[in-house]
Amino acid sequence: MNDDSLMDRIFRTFDHDSDGYLTCNEWLTGLWIFLKGNVTEQTTYCFQVYDIDGDGYLSKGDLFQLLKSSLRPAIAKAMPFGQRGGNEQTPADSPRTARSHRQITRGQTEEADKEIDLDLVDEDKPSGGPTAAVMGNNEDDPDEGPRDLSEMALGLLDRDMDGRVSLEDFLLSVQNDYLLMEILGSCLPSGARAAAVLAALSGNGTLPISIPPPST
Repeated sequence: MNDDSLMDRIFRTFDHDSDGYLTCNEWLTGLWIFLKGNVTEQTTYCFQVYDIDGDGYLSKGDLFQLLKSSLRPAIAKAMPFGQRGGNEQTPADSPRTARSHRQITRGQTEEADKEIDLDLVDEDKPSGGPTAAVMGNNEDDPDEGPRDLSEMALGLLDRDMDGRVSLEDFLLSVQNDYLLMEILGSCLPSGARAAAVLAALSGNGTLPISIPPPST
């Protein structure tokens, strides 16, 4: 997790009473979702993180902002050096989120599906490689790629075709394809890291304390 804006959203999602602090119960509830949450609990949590304005829906604007932030490292490296901001050294997003980005583009064309492989993005590839396929080829408009991806993502997630993504839409989409859970940015630990934390807490992979399930 290397996106400051997404980290802020994660904190706000943990902070149920919005007082700027985490109580013990809020922290344990967050840990439950991180370490032992089921698919529905983790999907609901991801949706709440992605819901930037807290209105219960993901708009096309929400999708654009999140995808732009998630793709920022690749965008920065693809730009001419003199045009780069301060993010060119930002670590790339997680392989799981990269695979989610690939999933958005899947089905556009058979040729693109064969070409796009973001598990190991090679930012030195010439135009037409995976970075260009995701970001677009217009160097004068670095927002082109995220904008195109946001339109694809909306079509992929908007199950009832009302122009926005509800929690129900998101749950159904993830139910059909687990990779879509973190489609808009990494906000969960990997399974290996979650297991490592559990092991560190207890020495045998089980928690020595009873973490309460998330309150409804």
